[in-house]
Amino acid sequence: MKNLFKIIILIVATGLFTQAFAAGDYIWEEKFKKAIPNAEQGNAKAQYALGEMYEKGKGTTKDAKKAFEWYSKAAKQNNKKAAYKVGRAYLDGKGVRQNYKKAHTWFKKSAGKKYVRAEYYLGILYENGKGVLKDYDEAIKWYKRALAGGYDSASEGIKRVAKAQKSSDRKRRAAAKPKATPVVKPKVAVKTAPKVAPRAAPKPAKKTKSTKNRVMAGGWKKRSKPVEYLPSSLTQCKDNGSRIECLSADISRNIGMASINYTTKAILFAFKDNGSFKVSYRNNVSKINITDPEFAESGGKVPVTLGWQDADHKLVCTFENDRAMVCTKNKLRKIKLRR
Repeated sequence: MKNLFKIIILIVATGLFTQAFAAGDYIWEEKFKKAIPNAEQGNAKAQYALGEMYEKGKGTTKDAKKAFEWYSKAAKQNNKKAAYKVGRAYLDGKGVRQNYKKAHTWFKKSAGKKYVRAEYYLGILYENGKGVLKDYDEAIKWYKRALAGGYDSASEGIKRVAKAQKSSDRKRRAAAKPKATPVVKPKVAVKTAPKVAPRAAPKPAKKTKSTKNRVMAGGWKKRSKPVEYLPSSLTQCKDNGSRIECLSADISRNIGMASINYTTKAILFAFKDNGSFKVSYRNNVSKINITDPEFAESGGKVPVTLGWQDADHKLVCTFENDRAMVCTKNKLRKIKLRR
C-alpha cells in the first residue's frame, strides 16, 4: 500500500513538473515571436534578445550561427553586451570561424563602454598573446579593471600574470649578464713621468631641487588627466616636514555596473636624494549608483562600500627628470606620470 502511495505521488509530481516545463517553453516562445518584428526593424535590444535565445535554445532551437548574426547586428549599433558576445564567438569559434584578432577588436569596443566581462577577456588575450602581442602590463591593466567592476575571477588572472612577469624578468636578467673574459696581464713599459699641468679650479656644483620640492611643483598627470594621489589640479597637498599630506576633490568614476563618487587621501613620505619616494593612499566612497540593469536584477554586490575602503594602495616612485616619474603600484603595475 505504501509503495502504491509513493507511485501515485511520483506520477502527480512528474505531471506538475511537465506542466511547469511546458508553461516555461510557452513563455519563451511568446517572447521569441514578439522579439522578431522589433529586431527586424532595427531595435538593438530585440536583436540582442534574439541572439541570446538562439544561443541558449530558449523559445527556439539552438543555432550558433543565427545567434552570431543577431548579436552582430546589435553590436553594430553599439550595444556593449552584443559586442562582447561577438568577441566571444570569434574567440571560441562558435557560429563563426575562430579569429583572435577580431575577438580583440570586439572585446575592445565592449570594454570601451566599461563592460567587465569584455575587460576580463581582454586580459586573457594579452596574457596569452592571442590576436595581440603578449603584454603582461596590459593583461594586468584589464584584469584589474574587471576586478574593480566585480568580476572576481580576474584576481586569479592578476596573480597568474604577476608570477609569469617575475619568471620572465629573471630569465631576461640572466641572459643579459656578460660572460667572463680571461684577464690578460699587459706588458709593463717604463715611461717617463709626464708633465702635469696645473689643475683648473672646479666649477661650483649646480644646486638641484630636493625630491620633495620636485613633487610639490604639482600639476602631475597620468595620460593627460590629473592624478588624485599627488599634487595636481584635482588634489591639494600640504608639506608637513618629513611627509606631504594630500586630499582630492570629489571624483566621479564608472566601475562597470555602477558609478561611484569618492575622495582620495594620500600620504607621501620616505623622500630620498636619488629622486625616489613612497605614496600610500585610500579612497572614501560617498555615493554608489548602480547603472547596469542586468547587474541590479542579478542581485550581485558592488565591490565597493560607502565610507573608507579597506584597500590601502602603495606606490614607489622615482623621478626620471623634473617633469617625469615612474611609479610601481602595489608591486605589480608601472605607471608613468608627467607634469
